[in-house]
Amino acid sequence: MADETTTIDEHGQHRDRRGEWRPDKPVRFMPLFDWPTTPKVLARWFFGVPGFLVPWFGLYLAITVIAYLFFTPDMSRMQNLQLGWALEILLRNVVMVGAFTGGLHLWLYRWRKQGRRAKYNGNWPAERDKRFLFNNQVHDNVFWSMVGVIVWSLFEVGLWWGYANNALPFSSLAQNPVWFVAWLLLMPFWRNFHFYWIHRLIHWSPLYRSVHYLHHKNVNVGPWSGMAMHPVEHVLYFSCMAIHLVVPSHPLHMMFNGVTTALGPAVSHSGFDELVFGDETAVKKEKLMHYLHHRFHTVNFGESAVPLDKWFGSFHDGSPEADAKFKAARVKG
Repeated sequence: MADETTTIDEHGQHRDRRGEWRPDKPVRFMPLFDWPTTPKVLARWFFGVPGFLVPWFGLYLAITVIAYLFFTPDMSRMQNLQLGWALEILLRNVVMVGAFTGGLHLWLYRWRKQGRRAKYNGNWPAERDKRFLFNNQVHDNVFWSMVGVIVWSLFEVGLWWGYANNALPFSSLAQNPVWFVAWLLLMPFWRNFHFYWIHRLIHWSPLYRSVHYLHHKNVNVGPWSGMAMHPVEHVLYFSCMAIHLVVPSHPLHMMFNGVTTALGPAVSHSGFDELVFGDETAVKKEKLMHYLHHRFHTVNFGESAVPLDKWFGSFHDGSPEADAKFKAARVKG
């Protein structure tokens, strides 16, 4: 994608005059909805590295299981709404987000272990910028992210109380093993579907100006930008957990829904296409799709699990052709 306006950075990457780099491969959706497809393609997507299970789905599930088994109050205590066990859940969630999101931030931005290799935007987070609380983008993002952790924890506390009092539809591994596993695997698709529609909602002008603008101050995103939202947006965002009020679930499903919703934004907003360890080892993230949303605002409202943007005409794949199409539409509009 080099032209006369590009420069070569210290990693041999072509950057345009705005300092932006993009990978050669365009944005791709998960192949589950491709047609025609083959079992071989689906198996490679499901079991491959990287793929559906590895690394991110498996990592979020492992974190959920550990939190469920070792860092969740006993359900017998949850029959009564009490501050003690609610604060234990809040503290556990603060630690999870702090360790996961903070770890990505330290590696990529504080320590800059891979420099600008695979970084979409060549600049670093804003400092001494009055648009952000404390005049600092990272400090602003951490503050709003922790507000989001409180909202997430309130949803979780309410649902735990419902499970403890047998007030919610319940399904265990022993009762229905097929559904138990299927619901875990379906979770990313449910979250993608839910996120697309609430995201379109908050791009409605009145809600954008009063709520979503706060998140979009982050054009050059970092891990802490993912959960940096207005509290109203946090409520809408974590309302994906309300599905457990009507769909038979185990508390592990509910927790997995919350963990992926809380930790996933750190990955999708990291600002890098891959994590690099040493000279050769790299973990692909391929989150160009959402970076382009922050770059252009009116494209890529969803994620890669379900091709809703493609179906509803808001898809930008990161290619020069898509750039030209976007610019032409903006001029025409």
